[in-house]
Amino acid sequence: MKKKNAIVIITFFMLILIIQFFITNNEKYLTKDEIKWLKEQEAIIYAANENAPPLRFVDEIDNQYKGVVVDVVNQLSLELGIDIQTVPMKWDDALLSLKEGRTQMCDMFINRERSQNYLFTDPIYNLRTVLLTRADDNFDTGNINSMKIATELGDYANSYLIENYPDAELIYTHNVEEGLELFLNGTVDAVIGDEPIITFLLVEKNENLNPKYSNIILYQQEVVFAVAKDKPELVQILNKAIPQLKSKGQLEKIQQKWFGISTPLIDTDNSSELIKTMVISFVIASIVVGGIFVLIIFNNFSLQRLVKKRTTELENSRNELQIIFDGISDFMLVIDKDKNVLKINKSFNDYAVNNGFMDRNAKCTEYINKFCSDCTNCLLDDAYKQEKNINKEVTAGHDVFEMNFQPLKDANNTVLITIKNITLDKINRNKMLQTNKMIAVGQLAAGLAHEIRNPLGIIRTQSYLLRINEKIDDAAYKSLDYIDVAVKRASKIIDNILSFSRFSSKAEKLIDVNQLIERLIEIHNEAIKKYRIIVNVESNIKEQIQLNVESVEHIILNLISNSIDAMNDGGILGLKTKVEDNIFTIICEDNGCGIDEHNINNIFDPFFTTKELGKGTGLGLFIVYSEVEKLGGKIDVKSKLGEGTTFIITIPFERKKS
Repeated sequence: MKKKNAIVIITFFMLILIIQFFITNNEKYLTKDEIKWLKEQEAIIYAANENAPPLRFVDEIDNQYKGVVVDVVNQLSLELGIDIQTVPMKWDDALLSLKEGRTQMCDMFINRERSQNYLFTDPIYNLRTVLLTRADDNFDTGNINSMKIATELGDYANSYLIENYPDAELIYTHNVEEGLELFLNGTVDAVIGDEPIITFLLVEKNENLNPKYSNIILYQQEVVFAVAKDKPELVQILNKAIPQLKSKGQLEKIQQKWFGISTPLIDTDNSSELIKTMVISFVIASIVVGGIFVLIIFNNFSLQRLVKKRTTELENSRNELQIIFDGISDFMLVIDKDKNVLKINKSFNDYAVNNGFMDRNAKCTEYINKFCSDCTNCLLDDAYKQEKNINKEVTAGHDVFEMNFQPLKDANNTVLITIKNITLDKINRNKMLQTNKMIAVGQLAAGLAHEIRNPLGIIRTQSYLLRINEKIDDAAYKSLDYIDVAVKRASKIIDNILSFSRFSSKAEKLIDVNQLIERLIEIHNEAIKKYRIIVNVESNIKEQIQLNVESVEHIILNLISNSIDAMNDGGILGLKTKVEDNIFTIICEDNGCGIDEHNINNIFDPFFTTKELGKGTGLGLFIVYSEVEKLGGKIDVKSKLGEGTTFIITIPFERKKS
């Protein structure tokens, strides 16, 4: 009888632990006092490094403060329903400002010195710090003591180096980019910085694959929000808000925006957590079922009802996990060691239905042959053998995908395959590189234009002086007329170059469409003459209209360029513009080579081109389509092979009220 009582008591305490588990995982969010405190604050300011991409930086193009951590702060602002201002500073200025209470938040590593000046929240993300140095097969960490190292003022790495490598010579800079410049030009032996920042800057400078350089991982630590000493209430509030962001998947979305599905910052291995949670749920369910069995034996009906209730809650929890699995937009499959498909999420199920196969007992090749057609070097086999994640980038149609093969050791030797569409990421990366190149070309062109203006001024002046000389004859006057016409034409070309190379605001403003088209045609004048193209321009627009100048320039410029490329043997280019009922219409037509019927549906795809290698990137019409979409307009194309092409673009706009 004592043994039976002991079993009942043990079962009872097991159930108490389960109840406590649910209670602790459903604690209240903000209290009334905390909400009141937030409303009483005049401002909460987050200030940090102004040049630490991609964590936080000021974008040179639109002068906006951006980055991974800035996005996290903005999400916290939305979550708490308050205005958290983000302010860029030099790093040492940001630390001093937080210490003096002029700002209230900043993310950082914790050390002894900082603990004396700030309060800290729970961890937000993990971060590795690396030492970028020149590759050496005989490198040893002891060599760091003899190095000259560039490091950012106020950085945690400084105290780390002083403590662990006291003989190293530290050269202090305002940011990691300055330190990298010192390293690349040979002023220092190495530069220290957070891994994402070093990687981003190397990619930007096209040095990321340089075999002469080597990244040495020094340490990895958790990053927290540091809070001003006079704001202890803010620490408690942030510690409640941060888990909310994690539970809603906001941190994962931010990391995917900046890094894709894998990231060096936030450890969000959803698949492993899913399996672990399912295993935990199974263990708890087993305990509950065992408790029910014992309680049935001893006819404890009250306890039996409680266990049934908890069993229902666990079933709901499992259903919630399935909902999360199905809610992930990336394709996900679980494959066993015999390459049978055990489980797929809803996103991939919809894809499978649309592509005409639904056999759940099929081999993996039936599902992923579009992405992974080469079975001779099966990445599944490599994942099993190496017992580590394997990534592969593949192209399917006009899209680019990243495949991740992740062994699930605790789930009967299965592998989780994740397939993510990274086409837009690659497009954005290529567009960023192209933008940087175009900025450089624009600056060079503007510089040359300014330099050319000086000799043109001299020519114009000397022409004038010759004209007032009474001794010259009619032939000389005729030659001077030719000179003046040429100078005037050169000046007009320079004005067009300077106007087009100048940075434009994205804001709408009143523009003269006819002058804009005239200027863009002038830019292509050399190609128009070379290919003997006749340009006809028609317009019923007699007033300025309110439009986004930058977008309209990109649209018309790419349409003209596309038509010229289609008429290498001469032809007629027609440009018509009109305004009716607050709709701005652009019609660009040519009698060039035309577009094949099989390609007409693909012309707006990024990187799609029928031009010879080196004569087109496939981004021109994609840019036109993107800009038209951004302006809320529509684009229609009509073409016949060998006869020509017509693009019709309509863009809504608001008339400027007088």
